[in-house]
Amino acid sequence: MDEPKVKQIIEEAIRLGSETSSVEFKDARGGFPRDTWKTVSAFSHRPGGGFVVLGVTEDRLKNSMEVTGITELAVLQEKMSNIVSTQMSVVIRPEYFPMTLDGKTILVIYIPECSDQHKPCYHKDIGMPNGAYVRDGNTDRKITHDEMLRFLDNAKLSKFDSTQALDTQLSDLSEKKIYDLLTRMGQRTNRDARIEEIAFDLLKNLGIADTFGKDNFPTIAGFLIFAKEKPQTKRSFGRYIVRCVKYKGSNVATDIIDKADIDGTLNEQIDTMQKFILRNIRTSAQIVGTKRVERYEYPEKAIREIVANAVIHRDYRITETYTQVNVFEDRLEIFNPGCLPPGVTVDNIRDAQVSRNEIIAARLKDLDYLEEYGRGIDIVFTETEKWGLLQPIFKNTTNSFKVILPGEKLSKLNDRQFRIWDYLVEQKRITATACVELFPDISRATINNDLSRMQELGLIHSGGASMNTYYEPNF
Repeated sequence: MDEPKVKQIIEEAIRLGSETSSVEFKDARGGFPRDTWKTVSAFSHRPGGGFVVLGVTEDRLKNSMEVTGITELAVLQEKMSNIVSTQMSVVIRPEYFPMTLDGKTILVIYIPECSDQHKPCYHKDIGMPNGAYVRDGNTDRKITHDEMLRFLDNAKLSKFDSTQALDTQLSDLSEKKIYDLLTRMGQRTNRDARIEEIAFDLLKNLGIADTFGKDNFPTIAGFLIFAKEKPQTKRSFGRYIVRCVKYKGSNVATDIIDKADIDGTLNEQIDTMQKFILRNIRTSAQIVGTKRVERYEYPEKAIREIVANAVIHRDYRITETYTQVNVFEDRLEIFNPGCLPPGVTVDNIRDAQVSRNEIIAARLKDLDYLEEYGRGIDIVFTETEKWGLLQPIFKNTTNSFKVILPGEKLSKLNDRQFRIWDYLVEQKRITATACVELFPDISRATINNDLSRMQELGLIHSGGASMNTYYEPNF
């Protein structure tokens, strides 16, 4: 966005004495305006986006504008950055234009239009439809139920994994890998899968390729799964790796014992991720019937489902970070870029059957890397219960999703004690008073028993004395 052009747009709106369909003025003399998120949502739905102008006040009676200015430029930018990066349903990347008008500083913030697959853009704490707005003339209006449904229907047609794989050609796809897919699909349906030539229409029906503009190209899903060479050799796909680390202790400050950056096609990444985890977890002998059987600390089936889901369901629009696997002394953690898709929550994750990557999910299912839709998470719960482990922990944040598999030692804790341990891993120290704040409905005596139990298991130790007693993890 060109700054002189931006200034011209703002000056024209001030001259007209009115806000416009693309310009919203806000008085910032009392601090950052609390309702700004509504305008952010509205402009994110408007073709071409719009401008939020802090430091200009509208006088509706006089039908004029007054440049009142701002005093804390950095603070206002931080407030807006917090809204667009943590409070909205999708991360928005605005452009900031501090400028001087009538001898006073104002801040112009350009809000770009969201892509269709991100609409509607809404305030996460409020949800839909109340947290989503559209620009109606020169005002922000809450979307209607019908508008919300249209946004959602349109988003279904804009799945990112079905878009063009940049820097690629159809010749970059492996015919051998595609024939393998067709053979498996044919065997599953008892059909003859022998094909003399792979027609483009077949690739299009499978979502492996499509027509973009006037030419045919692989889709992102098609290239990530069926590339001849490693997809990461292409500039646009270099960040699609999995970073695996084995730590000696219980947090990332401890020594690294093993590490690997895993590339390759998605099915290759799933296989290699599992191998990395299996070689870095303990095994023990179990007597099954009359035989001595070695088994891993965590069930292989559960590991397989979690690593497969991480690859299948990650948000491939996010390239600033990687899928990550951390193997700690007492747990496994798998971290994915992108929060849960709309409609899926930590509470309903066992029942929800929504995937942001429908083509990736379908093709990897055809290749036997995904259980029947909706069964994968149930398998994780069932297998960990068989092993006598705590149930998996799911953490859904603004732009990431994490699965935690507690190991044998942590599985001796109850859910409340594990939450205390989880807090300690992040914060490094806790007091009994802080524990009571975490569990306001639990008595102080019960909290004290929890802390004593954790000390008996050798997970924590105490420091200080009397009213100043605190607890720290043993790592």
